Amino acid sequence: MRTAVALAALALGAAHAAFAEEATPLELDVGGAVNVCSAGLATCPVRTSLCDDPKIATVELGAGGAELKGISPGTTLCSFQGSSGFRRLYRVTVKAPSGPPDTSRDSRRP
Repeated sequence: MRTAVALAALALGAAHAAFAEEATPLELDVGGAVNVCSAGLATCPVRTSLCDDPKIATVELGAGGAELKGISPGTTLCSFQGSSGFRRLYRVTVKAPSGPPDTSRDSRRP
């Protein structure tokens, strides 16, 4: 019995890992947002949405529908399920905005 449970757990873990590998990569900047409907990322209207780590990315209701928003640098999985029942999975990477180089400690300055 223990062997069957262990094999089932391994199979479930492998299925989850395989499913996670099928996630479509998507990049956002911190503070950036994309409307998932107009970008074609989900079948709309979006019925359910979920990001594994809402400290990295989250889904909010914007003026034009569901928006995926970058919160802080990192990577998380997010999914959207539309009214058709079809679910799409994304590996969302949120990047810190690149700003001008910090010259406050420039060694050439006296």
